[in-house]
Amino acid sequence: MTTHPRLQFPNAVSEHTRERMLRTRPPPLARPSAPRTRGLRGPARLVVNGAAKKKKLTPRERDAAPPALEVHDNPQPAWLPRTRISHGGGANESNVVAVPRRTFSNADADEPIFAVVGGHPEMALARANSREKISRETLRALDLDDRRRERPLRPVLPDVSVFAPEGTRRDVFDPTTNARLGSIHVAAWPHVDAAVTRAKKVQAKWAKVPGDERVRIVLAIADAIAKNATHLGNLLTLEVGKVPSESLGELEEIAEVAAAIGERADECGGPLPHPVRRYESRDQTRKSLGWYGEERALPIGIVGKTTAFNFPYAPFAWGALPALATGNGVVWKPHPKATMCAMALTKVIDDVLRTNGGFSGLVTCIDAGDDETLTRRMWRDGRFAMWECTGGEAMGEALLKSLASEGASRLGVRTLLELGGNNAAVVHADADVAQAVESVLFGATGTAGQRCTSTRVAYVHDDVYNYFERLLVAGYKQELRIGDPFTPGVNVGPVFHADAVERFKRGVDGCIEEGSILVCGGRALGGNFVEPTLFRAPGFNHPPTATELFSPVLHLVRYRDDQLRDVVNDINRGGHGLSAGVFTGDEDVFETVATGVKVGIANLNYGTSGAEAGENFGGEGRTGGGRQMGPNMFRTYTRFVNTMRAPLGGEVVHAQGVSQKKR
Repeated sequence: MTTHPRLQFPNAVSEHTRERMLRTRPPPLARPSAPRTRGLRGPARLVVNGAAKKKKLTPRERDAAPPALEVHDNPQPAWLPRTRISHGGGANESNVVAVPRRTFSNADADEPIFAVVGGHPEMALARANSREKISRETLRALDLDDRRRERPLRPVLPDVSVFAPEGTRRDVFDPTTNARLGSIHVAAWPHVDAAVTRAKKVQAKWAKVPGDERVRIVLAIADAIAKNATHLGNLLTLEVGKVPSESLGELEEIAEVAAAIGERADECGGPLPHPVRRYESRDQTRKSLGWYGEERALPIGIVGKTTAFNFPYAPFAWGALPALATGNGVVWKPHPKATMCAMALTKVIDDVLRTNGGFSGLVTCIDAGDDETLTRRMWRDGRFAMWECTGGEAMGEALLKSLASEGASRLGVRTLLELGGNNAAVVHADADVAQAVESVLFGATGTAGQRCTSTRVAYVHDDVYNYFERLLVAGYKQELRIGDPFTPGVNVGPVFHADAVERFKRGVDGCIEEGSILVCGGRALGGNFVEPTLFRAPGFNHPPTATELFSPVLHLVRYRDDQLRDVVNDINRGGHGLSAGVFTGDEDVFETVATGVKVGIANLNYGTSGAEAGENFGGEGRTGGGRQMGPNMFRTYTRFVNTMRAPLGGEVVHAQGVSQKKR
């Protein structure tokens, strides 16, 4: 097995699968068979004509012009003539399909506006036999196929049960088809206890390995992940429902984080197990007597990791790889809806650790299912030096309360939380509207709106609002293709579970009840598929714009020049502080927003979704306040010991010039 190009990564499907996909490509913009049950309002009924307008238009002329797709005074978005947006870490050619321009008449308002590839998703979940083949090949390649045996998935470690050999059994399902992928025995406390005990024992040995050797093994782990990228990517698509390019993007981020660690390998100790910094005493008497100071950077021990379903790979690696490089062990409790991905990645990592010094068990994985009691017991276990958690606000609150309940015994445990996000884009009057539309479109619909960095609200200046909305609606209609993620051309897969569908429906109904105006979308399509949904908010202080609807729902808000400060205040109102995007050529406008909003990421002429691997990631307020990666990626998992070294038998010089000698 070799490493792919792009990571070098291949496309997240095999050559055989890609060829099969190309042979069975559906016709462009296949019309759904299901009738529309609810009419659309407002711009969803716009007539898109073919009258090309090539001249530069004023804002007033744009607003008065017929809503033709070709009307523009900025470069035409790439997706208008062709569907070619990658939802993930780069272009996946199997997901690129030409879509000719087409017109929408008023009659189209009675039909679903979105292209559902292969017909209605419940009836055409693409190529059942071929999809089953992908599933079978992927699970067998990763040693996760339990269909040939009566027992559930085997433990990662031969002598420590990570996935329990007995006890409660639960099935894992594919959110696209609701087909069973496999079954797992949920761990009980004895299995957790054994896994943590083993991790601590191995970590004590790992901490004595020279830093440059640890970094070499971490880079070998990244290489092994790259070599298994096809199967790991396919598994992510199967278990979570991401399109292949997005699945591949997660794996690419692991390679990028590993590269950042390699560039800073000297900070991990070099030929020594731990970095040692020497410094001179600032006390002149001590200095004259030959005193000097040292600072040692030591591992903290066992790091607990809790991850979310939507990104099961990358956020784990953001913390796990720097933690390993600095001499720590990692115990991973993944989201129950992405456990097979966690199992597969752990197996790849464990194989590298086992063959490079016998460190099997240093990284281990615990499937606790939905057992909250077991999870809280893990949080309270004194063998964990740190808990790093990615997920919802409720999980973060439960963790902090659990630690606080232990009192002084757990006062020293570190926490790093990356929780919810309710992210905003600001499109100013001088923005490149096409650029802004393309960024907002992906920000709102990538991963079916299930990103912590997803765009939830766009504040659009009054001068360009109408033009922006028309282009965005056209993008929703022409660009978004819903269906089986393995089908070429699809860029919106399912939400991860039936519960998410119900939350989407309740969220849409709640938005309408609060006065949001439905522009397009708003329906559940059957199975775990929903329509990406666009609303107009009636103005500032609108309750839905301060709420994280973890689904493809976007609100538009108008603002004027004199309301830019109101925009900043409205963004801060909800208390989330992860990401923001500002589209403008005016540096003062950008500074007003970027310094006024309480976020950890503020992008210029780029949307809210997507982070730079290896750099700080995290936010403020209800997002948690922590930072993963970045300049302090090693310090996060390190404890520091300062030593003042005095010569044996020398004169004693107390701190602050204190003398105990008689005068």
